[in-house]
Amino acid sequence: MMDGDEEGQSPSGFAWYQLGKMAAENDRHTSQTISTLLHRRRTISAQDDLQARVQALAAENARLRQDLADYRLNYRDLKAWADRAEARIDQLLKERGE
Repeated sequence: MMDGDEEGQSPSGFAWYQLGKMAAENDRHTSQTISTLLHRRRTISAQDDLQARVQALAAENARLRQDLADYRLNYRDLKAWADRAEARIDQLLKERGE
């Protein structure tokens, strides 16, 4: 009976095998879950980073377009001023007889 009592008190080899298998499956599942979460986080971070870069480039593009519009306006104003100045110089030279 002692042999039967010992068997009843301790798990069998098959039970140890099943416990080990369950622990290994649990570890594998935990590792996969962590890997999945980290991948999602990296993907989200990469998307956020890409979106931030796109927004920064769009803002820079808008600023450059505004600068170009300002330069064109300044050029037109300066050209008009230069044309008026040349016309005035021509008028003054004519008045002086040159």
